[in-house]
Amino acid sequence: MFAIASFEFRSRLKLLSTWVYFILFFSLSMLWMAAAGGLFKDANVSFGSGKVFVNSPFALAQTVSVLGLVGVTVMAAIMGRAVQQDFEYRTHNFFFTSPIGKAAYLGGRFAGALGVVLVAFMGIGLGSFLATLLPGMDAERLGPNRWAAYVVPYLVVLLPNALLTGGIFFSLAALTRKMLPVYIGSVLLLIGQLIALQLARDLDNKTLAALLDPFGSRAMSVLTEYWTVAERNTRLVPLEGVLLANRLLWMAVGGVIAAVCAWRFSFAAFVSEGGGKKAPSDAVRAEPVEAVSSQAHASTSSARTDVRTEPSSLATLARLSWLYFRETVKNIYFSVLVLAGILFMVFASTTLGDIYGTSTYPHTFAVASLVGGTFGLFMLVIIAFYGGELVWREREARLDQITDALPVPTWLPMLAKLFALMLVPAFLQVVLMLCGMAIQLAQGFTRLEPWLYVQMLGMELLSYWLMCALAIAIHSVVNHKYVGHFVMVVYYLVIMFSSALGLEHNLLKFGAVPPTVYSDMNGWGHFLPRAVAFQAYWTAAGVLLLLLGYLFWQRGTVAGWRERRRVAAGRLTSVPLAVGAASLAAFVGLGGFIYYNTNVLNVYETSASSQQAQADYEKKYKALLSAEPQPRITAVRLDVDLRPLQQAIRLRGTYELRNKTAAPISTLNLQVLLAEIATVHAMEIGLPSELVETNAKLGLRRYKLKQALGPGETTTLRFDVEVASHGFTNGQTNTFVVYNGSFVNARMLAPVLGYQEEHELQRDQDRRKFGLAPKERMRDRDDPKGLQTNPLSSDADWVDFEATLSTEPDQIAIAPGYLQREWTQDGRRYFHYKMDAPILNFFAFQSARYAVKRDKWNDVAIEIYYHPGHEYNLDAMIQSVKDSLDYDSRNFGPYQYKQFRIVEFPRYAAFAQSFPNTIPYSEEIGFIARVRPNDEKDIDYPYYITSHEAAHQWWGHQVVGADVQGSTMLIESMAQYSALMVLKHRLGPAKMRKFLRYEMDRYLRDRGFEQKKEMPLARVENQPYIHYNKGSVVMYALADYIGEDKLNQAIRKFRDEHAFKGPPYPNTTQFLAAIREVTPPELQHMVDDMFERIVVYDNRAVKATAKVLKDERYEVTVQVLAKKQQSDEQGRETDLPLNDPIDIGVLDDKGEPLVLERRTITQEKSSFTFTVSKHPASAGIDPMNKLIDRKPRDNVTPVVVGPTAE
Repeated sequence: MFAIASFEFRSRLKLLSTWVYFILFFSLSMLWMAAAGGLFKDANVSFGSGKVFVNSPFALAQTVSVLGLVGVTVMAAIMGRAVQQDFEYRTHNFFFTSPIGKAAYLGGRFAGALGVVLVAFMGIGLGSFLATLLPGMDAERLGPNRWAAYVVPYLVVLLPNALLTGGIFFSLAALTRKMLPVYIGSVLLLIGQLIALQLARDLDNKTLAALLDPFGSRAMSVLTEYWTVAERNTRLVPLEGVLLANRLLWMAVGGVIAAVCAWRFSFAAFVSEGGGKKAPSDAVRAEPVEAVSSQAHASTSSARTDVRTEPSSLATLARLSWLYFRETVKNIYFSVLVLAGILFMVFASTTLGDIYGTSTYPHTFAVASLVGGTFGLFMLVIIAFYGGELVWREREARLDQITDALPVPTWLPMLAKLFALMLVPAFLQVVLMLCGMAIQLAQGFTRLEPWLYVQMLGMELLSYWLMCALAIAIHSVVNHKYVGHFVMVVYYLVIMFSSALGLEHNLLKFGAVPPTVYSDMNGWGHFLPRAVAFQAYWTAAGVLLLLLGYLFWQRGTVAGWRERRRVAAGRLTSVPLAVGAASLAAFVGLGGFIYYNTNVLNVYETSASSQQAQADYEKKYKALLSAEPQPRITAVRLDVDLRPLQQAIRLRGTYELRNKTAAPISTLNLQVLLAEIATVHAMEIGLPSELVETNAKLGLRRYKLKQALGPGETTTLRFDVEVASHGFTNGQTNTFVVYNGSFVNARMLAPVLGYQEEHELQRDQDRRKFGLAPKERMRDRDDPKGLQTNPLSSDADWVDFEATLSTEPDQIAIAPGYLQREWTQDGRRYFHYKMDAPILNFFAFQSARYAVKRDKWNDVAIEIYYHPGHEYNLDAMIQSVKDSLDYDSRNFGPYQYKQFRIVEFPRYAAFAQSFPNTIPYSEEIGFIARVRPNDEKDIDYPYYITSHEAAHQWWGHQVVGADVQGSTMLIESMAQYSALMVLKHRLGPAKMRKFLRYEMDRYLRDRGFEQKKEMPLARVENQPYIHYNKGSVVMYALADYIGEDKLNQAIRKFRDEHAFKGPPYPNTTQFLAAIREVTPPELQHMVDDMFERIVVYDNRAVKATAKVLKDERYEVTVQVLAKKQQSDEQGRETDLPLNDPIDIGVLDDKGEPLVLERRTITQEKSSFTFTVSKHPASAGIDPMNKLIDRKPRDNVTPVVVGPTAE
């Protein structure tokens, strides 16, 4: 066996392909690490957090895992070929008739090939290491190089994967003598990983998902998902827990497959076949025979080999294309692959649009996106594999010299294979359409839209056809089947990560077409012309690639690049030249047309140039503008002309400005934030002034007042700003003014005053690129300057507001305020809105063809403006509004408006946002949710989101905090709390536990992605994972600990003191002071833990047993462990003493508590006994997940019920 292994290893090391694989892995890993390490200014790559070192154990484990997964194709090629080549080259008879045992033959071939695989994969570690030594790497993003950090991922991930997948591929090749089953096997393994990813969306399935992933990456993610930045920088990925279980499971699977291979493999059977006693049954060998006859038919009328299109050649082309296609799809392996993909697609459809475990109705656009997206990876794999199979079909069957000698044009077999390959995705798209409609019908949804399927899947098909052309061209030029496969994989990787590596313009990425989003509200909108232009551009490029493939198409025994180039030059006759010239002209012409649209009619900026502009703004203007006091806006009057069909908006308005400072103001600094596409027609100040500086790129204008504006004095600013769309863009496009469903935030167009700190570069690594020192995200909680402004509007406090909107005659235009008048004039529809009390300078405009559902709560009018066909959750939304207005008014103070409006907008964004008495609400996140109230798993998230946005009418529009640390706690965490108190009465304890688990999961996961530093909740710096997710858990727990009524009393007091007040605005110090007043002395430390420190528990249920008592009750004993730790801003932890009241409970099979008692825990190990009347299912510590816990899944454990007590 050793001799065979040594021979296999040495012979493969001599192959060029082995070193091509090594160099590609080396290059990919070095490029990736260099980009992550800041070597390329245009790149934007990180390992989740900018604070995680690029050479940390976690980052290296991720790099090895991802590139190892990419290397599955390489493993398939090397491990499969190790044994399959003996049959391909007819050398198996020499081995099988020699005195070599089965174990020696199989073991030797396997061991030698495995060694070659590991040599190729060594390029990953070597490239990663050398990248850290490159000059120009950002030293702040590099940690110490530890040899263990490079070695452990190989031992934990790569080596087990090589043994497992290598064993599977080797066994498939040994038993079938073909490579195609090997590649199909690799895809099936990939499906296993995709299933694991899909399962992991449900918190209860994370362990199962981790076990099912054959590559172990999901298991590693589960093991490390709650690691902090500090842990990711220091801890080696340990082979323990779910990762160890995964490795053992799949090594066992690999061992079983290897045993089956050894059992089924027989020298005698193969020798018998090799001796000619049995006709070959290999479809791959048989298929080209028919191809020969088809090509031979062409010889009767085609005596020349030049390019021409005689009718007989075209007829032969059609027949041959159909033959290749038919032989491809009828292959059993193709059927297995497609069936596996369809089954996964059906499985994925069960969680369509999943939010909090609740899916959406299967609208056609959603299902078509699902089936196209889910099957997209399979389609690319099919194109890559079968492209190679078609190109190499005759050569692998050793019929190429016969077919190449036939007097047929060279272009004919190439185009036949191309068209056959193109028919494959076309056929599959039809299958997907039928499957999509079947999914809809199976879920009881009958609103089918076949034409929309044709449109959506048809656009994807055009992209797949480009990939077909690329696959044929690559395999023709490379002329090495397995290297060709790997080049296709590398191409997919480059396209996938091109934007992160700084390659952003779609003109530069083959096959790249900007996203085309379909919306129920707006249909295809304005996206189609752009998509058509790019598709045509890349089609021309595809023809050029095919021409290149034709020139280098292998025919006969031509070998070596010099001879191949000579043959290619000979094929470059008049027809190829004409085709090439026409395609090149189309390519250049369409490229110029696209460039004119994206870079001339519109502004094109790379991420790097955008960052450069931000850096320049700070360097040039921060000191200057920050030193110049500005007046405050006190009144806003607007005339807004919305022109949806032209995607244009014109905003004419007047500000009333007042000097609220103690010093005269002599300079006004005005800026239009959407400067790159906005035209400023007028900017007039009510006092005599002079324009002293204009920066068109930034939209900045500086005016010198000829007469200073004294303290307390007022003036006006009249402005006229317009945005009109021209042509199309490369990336982000105008989705705020659209044909149906416009949603415009006024701050985008209306001028703002003063220096805008939010437009500075925020991430430390980005600031270092441009020579800027790191900065804090927000001012300190008690900063005097910060206390004078609010985070929603830096240039205003409370303002008087009115606006007149005009739109298309069949649309309704909406702005905050009360409708004063509606009329039609000159084919336009007008709406005049006015507020009866001051509001924050924070408003938006919407326009669409709406249906309206109306209701009332007391004297408050409730209106939902929605797209017809989206009626599913309107009643739940209205009920949520009523419940929220009732709860919040009773507990926090009266609702300040006479109306409450929800206004739908298209799915170009997925959020809801609360403006004064008006809530823009995306169709993506609630209108088509499929909530089944009787389903134990469904959470009514449209009800929750509506309640959250309703709460903002108090937290944000009555009380707004200062623009300092903690401000988003006062706005977002308080809205979360209000919504949770409303929600718990609707969901009940079990579903609330599930909801809180989702919130805690997001908080714990996102800690590891922190870009600067984690802050305590009371000092949160606009960090969503803290003010939303942690805020939910903390506020819910606080209400439970001190009592909901007491907490609400403190909140009401805080609200009464600060509602509708201007500067100085409140901060969390004042809020917590109100909380502490109602908190018992023994719980004061928990207020500090929750808000002022980063405290994490590590509670665990060790064991739970029960015995049945004589009265049929159950005596349950539960043993628990408790631990409490404090983290610093990077996640470094220190232990804290325990003296905390924590819930101990027993739950039934639905997750409802049978008993829940709060016990003071003072030691790490404790045991408790309870008596319950119903059958206990689980028990543990903090079973309702009220406390922030490192591993909330282990808080409960199943109860083992023993014998009846005597």
